[in-house]
Formats: sequence, C-alpha cells, structure tokens
Amino acid sequence: MYSWDSVQIVAVSIAGTLFCELVSWVLIYRTGHYKSLVNSITRMGKKLEAMKAENGGLSIKSKAQKKKEERLETLLKEKSFDLQKSKMTATIFASVALLILYTLTSKHFSGRIVAKLPFEAPWIIKGATQRGINSGDLTDCSMTYIYVVCSAGLRPNIQKLLGFTPPRQVSKQNPFDPKPQEDQ
Repeated sequence: MYSWDSVQIVAVSIAGTLFCELVSWVLIYRTGHYKSLVNSITRMGKKLEAMKAENGGLSIKSKAQKKKEERLETLLKEKSFDLQKSKMTATIFASVALLILYTLTSKHFSGRIVAKLPFEAPWIIKGATQRGINSGDLTDCSMTYIYVVCSAGLRPNIQKLLGFTPPRQVSKQNPFDPKPQEDQ
C-alpha cells in the first residue's frame, strides 16, 4: 500500500529532474557560449593551481607573482559569475516546472499517507512529513517529505551522471567574495 505510492513519488521526482536537465541542455549546455566559458574556467583553474604549486605554498612571493595570482583569481571569479548568469534562465524555468510538478503531485496524493517512517519525525521536519495528512502518528509520512528529499538528493547525482556539473574550479570560487587584501 505505502510502498507503491512512494515509488510513484520517486519516479515523478526523477522524471521532473530529467525533464529540467533536458531543458537545461537545450537552453544552456549545448551552446557555444557555455562550452567556451567552461573551457576557459577549466584552463584558468589549472593555470592557477600550477602557479600555486610552483610556489610550493611559500608565503614569500614576489609582488609580480602575487599580482598574477590575484589577476587570475579575479578573472576566474568573473568567468564563474558569467557561467552562473548564463544558467539563470534555465534555473528559473526549472524552478517553475518543478513547482508545477509538485503542485500536481500534491493534489494527486492529497490527504494520503504514502509511507511509514522508521522514526518519529522531529519537530524541525514534522511540517514536511505531516503536510496535508490528519494523523496523530508521527511515523506517518506525506508525499511532500519524500518528494523534497528525492528532489534534493537526486538532482545533483543526475547532473553528475549526465555530465552537466560545472567545472570544479567554479565550486572553489565565490564571485561575491571581496578581493583579497595585499600585504603592505
């Protein structure tokens, strides 16, 4: 009884994620602009790593070396920001699509207990596990909790499986960090 509903919710979550990744591929990943940004970020990241490895992590660097590293880090941050900006349209579209999918799925499973948790839901997740169901049993689970956990857990894995993850240099860079101060 419960397990089939849970499997359906997981399947809906996977299908929604695959649909969003397909749209992202059409709008972003196959474009020349995105590919050139990824190649540029990868190339700059490797160059920066090589510069840092060449210096061996020494705290004593010449001003020219420091300036080169800072300039490369700045360029890498700018390219990373451009990459995130280019993904904005697909991100907004995916958010809207997943919200619509959640609404439809929520209406379909409205008021139904779809799973039994092996633990009593703590107060912090009780709202998600009990949403839309009238049950005094804290081990009863609504579709919201399963859908949210699957969507959050499966999307990064599906992106990695499909090869749509950004270069690792992007995850190391935060475009909102202030520029490092030079030692005086």
